[in-house]
Amino acid sequence: MTVTAYIGLGSNLGARAVSIFEALERLDDHAGVEVARLSTLLESTPVDVESQPDFINAVAAVQTSLEPAALLDVLLSVERDMGRHRDHDTPPRGPRIIDLDLIIWGDLCIESPDLTVPHPRMPERAFVLVPMVELCPDLVHPTLRCTVTELLEQHLAEAGPLEDRCRIMKRGSLGDEADVPGPGLEEPC
Repeated sequence: MTVTAYIGLGSNLGARAVSIFEALERLDDHAGVEVARLSTLLESTPVDVESQPDFINAVAAVQTSLEPAALLDVLLSVERDMGRHRDHDTPPRGPRIIDLDLIIWGDLCIESPDLTVPHPRMPERAFVLVPMVELCPDLVHPTLRCTVTELLEQHLAEAGPLEDRCRIMKRGSLGDEADVPGPGLEEPC
């Protein structure tokens, strides 16, 4: 059985866009994972730990035959292979070369010590909601039972306009990073 899952991607160290595309390639090379679509890249200000560089964020829709825990293992493996180490000496929301989060896996709801799906902070994160709305505006959140478009509208009503927190990246705004070709991904949600 193949399921559509949504993966949040973020990077705020080094060549941020390059890291996003490298992570996508590594995911797509893994058996049981096919990257189907990628949102527009966003630049966002850090949340929680604010004294760090801005992030480049995106969301990818992937087709997967992997169970959620196995997909999480793939995400963590890609992070490790790219130089991110989640350990006790590293701040959990500090600077990182790559961050991969399982946002939604089909319509499944999971709460375990290692994995919560849908991602619990999704409704609070414009840098996740904006790309989700771009990819699949009518997608219904499995536990909140409203669309991602409605979640973004609620977020904007509570947190205010996006301009200070989240900017859509346009060609040329990333300097040398803009020359990195993105994957040609066209499959609908």
